[in-house]
Amino acid sequence: MIFGKRKSVAEALQEFLESRGLRIDVLVEALVRVDKSGDAAEIAAAFATITETPALVSSIDEYCRPAYWDSVHYPPALRDVAERLKLGKAGPLTTAIAASHGDGRVRELAVAKMLSRPAPVQLPFLLLRMTDWAEPVSDAARLGVIRLLHDRPGTYLQPAAEMMLHLRRRQRGGFGVKQLYAAAYDAPAQVLEQLERSVNLAVRRFALEVRTRRGDLKLDQLVRLASRDFDIVVRSRAGDAAAREAVWSGRVDFLRQLAVCRHNEVRISALTGLARLGHLEEIVALLDDRSSLIRALARDAARRTGMDATAWYRSAVSAFAQGTVASGTAPSLGVIAGFAESSRTEDGPLLYPLLGHPSARVRAFALGALRILDAVPVELARPMLEDPSRRVARAAVKALGTQA
Repeated sequence: MIFGKRKSVAEALQEFLESRGLRIDVLVEALVRVDKSGDAAEIAAAFATITETPALVSSIDEYCRPAYWDSVHYPPALRDVAERLKLGKAGPLTTAIAASHGDGRVRELAVAKMLSRPAPVQLPFLLLRMTDWAEPVSDAARLGVIRLLHDRPGTYLQPAAEMMLHLRRRQRGGFGVKQLYAAAYDAPAQVLEQLERSVNLAVRRFALEVRTRRGDLKLDQLVRLASRDFDIVVRSRAGDAAAREAVWSGRVDFLRQLAVCRHNEVRISALTGLARLGHLEEIVALLDDRSSLIRALARDAARRTGMDATAWYRSAVSAFAQGTVASGTAPSLGVIAGFAESSRTEDGPLLYPLLGHPSARVRAFALGALRILDAVPVELARPMLEDPSRRVARAAVKALGTQA
């Protein structure tokens, strides 16, 4: 084939993804062609495509950085990039790619050019050079990026956060992360609010961490985040911060609001706060909770109030097993689990009547509890291998396995 089809950046990216990263050369060549075209709209679109994913910028850097840059085997497109940069013909994309060239002098020249007319789209490539092993390159990049972050946080903080949080585990990546935090702590609140709306989870978590440490968020805002946010890390951190603030300010109402949240990581923070304020009876009432951690908190609260949690579990299980509870009421699965967590082997027979309960979930939970207590009655459990419920049959297999 004399002439190959020249792929667009989108086509080259698709080929790169389908090859699982092997055809990065096709993408770099497409980027260089776009830069040579001089079409500002295409160049902007290409930057948007590659900088949307920090890992893709890192992949381009790794492709460009082999030590054999002076060898005939070094990619021709990258030799062309270096020549265009030295001759002053490099556009913004070529300059950004040149910042990852194997020759440190080329990287240093590219960094100087990007800093002479800084642009947010080139920032990820500058941030990579902050981790460069060559001090003239890394020192120049670090000084320039620090100035940009502190002078224009509204423009540069978000793209910096997306890339630096990706690079935090990279060798020499810690310096950039420290500068990111320093700039964020000094940034206006509206800049951090912009970060909180990012689609990048790491950036949202970073913004919340900074805002909670700065004390920007009010208690009701923290409660709203803890209760409604889709990200478990954001919910957990907001819940912790809200619980601390509520304890310090004595806002029991907010703690109670969080304690009935459907997310266990938030409820645990709230209940811990209630315990610190001495509201132990409210926590004891959760001995039959669905969460094992919350049941553990409830047992600790019971101990501190002088209540025998184990005796409570025995009484609750016995009431259901003996039919003294209202007809049609299923035993709480939290009661059965809590009974297994706090009782002894000799207490196992209290669960035997539940092996014949109409609810498959109750039968399965009872088998699981007996397995934990090492008190499985073989003669009762063996017929349950043929139980109509697959859940119960699986529980019977596990339970009988402990008796083998």
